[in-house]
Amino acid sequence: MTVSVALTTVSTVPPSQPQPPAPAALSISSGWRWPLTGEPKIVEPFDKPAENWLPGHRGVDLGASEGDKVFAPQRGKVTFASRVVDRPVLVIDHGNGFKTSIEPVIAEAKVGDWVQAGAHVGNVGTGAHCSARCIHWGVRLNGEYIDPVLLIRDLRPSILLPLNQ
Repeated sequence: MTVSVALTTVSTVPPSQPQPPAPAALSISSGWRWPLTGEPKIVEPFDKPAENWLPGHRGVDLGASEGDKVFAPQRGKVTFASRVVDRPVLVIDHGNGFKTSIEPVIAEAKVGDWVQAGAHVGNVGTGAHCSARCIHWGVRLNGEYIDPVLLIRDLRPSILLPLNQ
Protein backbone atom coordinates (compact mmCIF):
# COMPACT_ATOMS: atom_id res chain seq x y z
CA MET A 1 0.00 0.00 0.00
CA THR A 2 1.34 3.42 -0.94
CA VAL A 3 0.39 6.48 1.10
CA SER A 4 0.57 9.92 -0.49
CA VAL A 5 1.09 12.90 1.75
CA ALA A 6 -0.07 16.42 0.94
CA LEU A 7 1.52 18.93 3.28
CA THR A 8 -0.71 21.72 4.43
CA THR A 9 -0.86 23.75 7.58
CA VAL A 10 -4.00 22.76 9.43
CA SER A 11 -5.58 25.00 12.02
CA THR A 12 -7.22 22.76 14.60
CA VAL A 13 -6.78 25.11 17.55
CA PRO A 14 -9.98 26.96 18.41
CA PRO A 15 -9.68 30.73 17.77
CA SER A 16 -10.56 31.47 21.41
CA GLN A 17 -7.36 29.72 22.56
CA PRO A 18 -4.24 31.89 22.73
CA GLN A 19 -1.62 30.93 20.14
CA PRO A 20 1.77 30.78 21.87
CA PRO A 21 4.69 31.65 19.62
CA ALA A 22 6.89 28.76 18.52
CA PRO A 23 10.52 28.86 19.62
CA ALA A 24 12.57 30.49 16.84
CA ALA A 25 14.84 27.43 16.65
CA LEU A 26 11.86 25.33 15.54
CA SER A 27 10.50 27.49 12.71
CA ILE A 28 9.66 25.39 9.66
CA SER A 29 7.62 26.80 6.77
CA SER A 30 5.30 23.76 6.41
CA GLY A 31 4.17 24.10 10.01
CA TRP A 32 5.74 20.76 11.00
CA ARG A 33 8.75 20.89 13.33
CA TRP A 34 11.19 18.50 14.91
CA PRO A 35 9.90 17.48 18.35
CA LEU A 36 13.33 18.38 19.78
CA THR A 37 15.40 21.56 19.70
CA GLY A 38 17.27 22.10 16.43
CA GLU A 39 17.70 19.28 13.93
CA PRO A 40 18.27 16.09 15.91
CA LYS A 41 20.41 13.17 14.79
CA ILE A 42 18.38 10.34 13.28
CA VAL A 43 19.47 7.29 15.30
CA GLU A 44 17.16 4.83 13.55
CA PRO A 45 15.24 5.72 10.36
CA PHE A 46 11.67 4.80 9.43
CA ASP A 47 11.35 1.28 8.00
CA LYS A 48 7.79 0.46 6.97
CA PRO A 49 7.29 -3.27 6.54
CA ALA A 50 5.83 -4.65 3.30
CA GLU A 51 2.85 -5.98 5.30
CA ASN A 52 1.36 -4.45 8.47
CA TRP A 53 1.94 -7.67 10.43
CA LEU A 54 5.68 -7.86 9.59
CA PRO A 55 8.41 -6.38 11.80
CA GLY A 56 9.66 -2.90 10.97
CA HIS A 57 10.28 0.49 12.49
CA ARG A 58 7.07 2.51 12.33
CA GLY A 59 8.62 5.85 13.19
CA VAL A 60 12.00 7.49 13.53
CA ASP A 61 14.32 7.51 16.54
CA LEU A 62 15.82 10.92 17.23
CA GLY A 63 18.90 11.30 19.42
CA ALA A 64 17.99 12.79 22.81
CA SER A 65 18.98 12.59 26.46
CA GLU A 66 16.77 12.05 29.47
CA GLY A 67 15.27 15.38 30.54
CA ASP A 68 15.56 17.09 27.12
CA LYS A 69 12.55 19.22 26.24
CA VAL A 70 10.00 17.77 23.79
CA PHE A 71 7.90 20.05 21.59
CA ALA A 72 4.66 19.57 19.65
CA PRO A 73 5.68 18.91 16.02
CA GLN A 74 2.42 20.47 14.79
CA ARG A 75 -0.57 22.07 16.47
CA GLY A 76 -3.24 19.74 17.75
CA LYS A 77 -5.09 18.24 20.69
CA VAL A 78 -3.43 15.93 23.22
CA THR A 79 -5.44 12.68 23.19
CA PHE A 80 -3.20 10.44 25.31
CA ALA A 81 -0.56 11.10 27.96
CA SER A 82 0.16 8.04 30.05
CA ARG A 83 2.22 4.85 30.30
CA VAL A 84 2.11 2.00 27.80
CA VAL A 85 3.80 -1.06 29.31
CA ASP A 86 7.27 0.26 30.29
CA ARG A 87 7.29 3.78 28.83
CA PRO A 88 5.47 7.11 28.99
CA VAL A 89 3.75 8.00 25.70
CA LEU A 90 2.26 11.24 24.37
CA VAL A 91 -0.23 11.31 21.46
CA ILE A 92 -1.37 14.47 19.66
CA ASP A 93 -4.22 14.49 17.12
CA HIS A 94 -3.39 17.14 14.50
CA GLY A 95 -6.59 16.81 12.48
CA ASN A 96 -6.99 15.79 8.83
CA GLY A 97 -6.03 12.21 9.75
CA PHE A 98 -2.59 13.04 11.25
CA LYS A 99 -1.68 11.68 14.70
CA THR A 100 1.72 11.89 16.38
CA SER A 101 3.01 9.55 19.06
CA ILE A 102 6.23 10.31 20.93
CA GLU A 103 7.92 8.06 23.50
CA PRO A 104 9.36 7.97 26.08
CA VAL A 105 7.99 11.38 27.07
CA ILE A 106 7.00 12.54 30.53
CA ALA A 107 4.12 14.76 29.46
CA GLU A 108 3.48 18.20 30.87
CA ALA A 109 0.54 18.67 28.50
CA LYS A 110 -2.66 16.99 29.66
CA VAL A 111 -5.28 15.05 27.72
CA GLY A 112 -7.65 17.58 26.17
CA ASP A 113 -5.06 20.37 25.96
CA TRP A 114 -4.74 22.19 22.64
CA VAL A 115 -1.08 22.77 21.80
CA GLN A 116 0.54 24.98 19.21
CA ALA A 117 3.35 23.72 16.97
CA GLY A 118 6.57 24.20 18.91
CA ALA A 119 4.88 24.25 22.33
CA HIS A 120 6.80 22.51 25.11
CA VAL A 121 4.72 19.37 25.85
CA GLY A 122 7.05 17.33 28.05
CA ASN A 123 10.53 15.98 28.65
CA VAL A 124 12.38 12.91 27.45
CA GLY A 125 11.86 10.03 29.88
CA THR A 126 13.08 6.44 30.00
CA GLY A 127 11.70 3.14 28.78
CA ALA A 128 11.46 0.87 25.74
CA HIS A 129 14.07 0.75 22.98
CA CYS A 130 14.87 4.47 23.20
CA SER A 131 15.61 4.54 26.92
CA ALA A 132 18.26 7.19 27.75
CA ARG A 133 19.37 7.67 24.13
CA CYS A 134 16.49 8.88 21.93
CA ILE A 135 12.79 9.49 21.43
CA HIS A 136 10.67 7.48 19.04
CA TRP A 137 8.46 9.73 16.88
CA GLY A 138 5.68 8.03 14.96
CA VAL A 139 3.12 9.68 12.68
CA ARG A 140 -0.02 8.03 11.37
CA LEU A 141 -2.04 9.38 8.46
CA ASN A 142 -5.54 7.90 8.43
CA GLY A 143 -4.25 5.00 10.53
CA GLU A 144 -1.22 4.20 8.36
CA TYR A 145 2.28 4.94 9.62
CA ILE A 146 4.27 7.36 7.47
CA ASP A 147 7.86 8.56 7.71
CA PRO A 148 7.76 11.67 9.96
CA VAL A 149 10.92 13.04 8.33
CA LEU A 150 8.90 13.59 5.13
CA LEU A 151 6.89 16.21 7.02
CA ILE A 152 10.08 18.15 7.79
CA ARG A 153 12.42 17.57 4.88
CA ASP A 154 11.91 17.30 1.15
CA LEU A 155 13.84 14.09 0.48
CA ARG A 156 13.23 14.04 -3.27
CA PRO A 157 16.42 14.14 -5.33
CA SER A 158 17.49 17.51 -6.70
CA ILE A 159 17.18 17.86 -10.44
CA LEU A 160 19.24 20.45 -12.28
CA LEU A 161 17.41 22.02 -15.18
CA PRO A 162 19.11 23.83 -18.07
CA LEU A 163 19.04 27.61 -18.08
CA ASN A 164 17.20 29.11 -21.00
CA GLN A 165 19.01 32.13 -22.38
